[in-house]
Amino acid sequence: MDNSFISDMNIFNNNISFLIKLRAKPQILEIIEKKHLDEISEEISIEDKRNDLIIWNAMYTREIVGNGILTKYLHPIYNKFYTLIPSLNTLKELQELEIKMIDTYINLLINDVEVKDNFVINRILKHLHLNIESQISLKKLATDLNLSEGYISECFKKHMGITIMKYAKKIRIDRAKVLLVTTTTSILEISLILGFHDQSHFHKVFKAFTGASPSEYRNNNFG
Repeated sequence: MDNSFISDMNIFNNNISFLIKLRAKPQILEIIEKKHLDEISEEISIEDKRNDLIIWNAMYTREIVGNGILTKYLHPIYNKFYTLIPSLNTLKELQELEIKMIDTYINLLINDVEVKDNFVINRILKHLHLNIESQISLKKLATDLNLSEGYISECFKKHMGITIMKYAKKIRIDRAKVLLVTTTTSILEISLILGFHDQSHFHKVFKAFTGASPSEYRNNNFG
């Protein structure tokens, strides 16, 4: 029997990298849970699983750094997992650690979503991300934050280099990308979920941001 380490095929495609960039933790966890079932079925050895986690620990660190997290914040996390991996002796323990790894790394990204030193910007960003599936207007945003439209517009553009409404569209399109490539939800339903007026409006905004129509994007990336 060949005991050489058979690597996880997810290492050799861009799916995980793409989903990390979009902070799509549920979709990543779904991939990992399927992988765990395969490992149980194939009776992967403990040594192979340890090697697998050592590789993924390094790859997660690289991806998180590439998405803007400073290495000084990652060193303690990376070292903690690197030290823990060899100490675990069952497949169940190692698989549970893998879930904890991705949870820790993605939460680091999510909690650092475009963190700025300006308190008002943080309030605006939090509101936009929490209300991504609602129709957003500058007037409603200003009312909800108890600030003037002029002030939040000027402040946001100064610190973010983009208007509030364009940013709101951008994060909705980013969410649409995830839904298009990880679900079979219809394009019409996705447009309604994300608060677009209609499918035509969604199509126009999506193409403006990505250079492709929603259907073209799904066909090129799905699966």
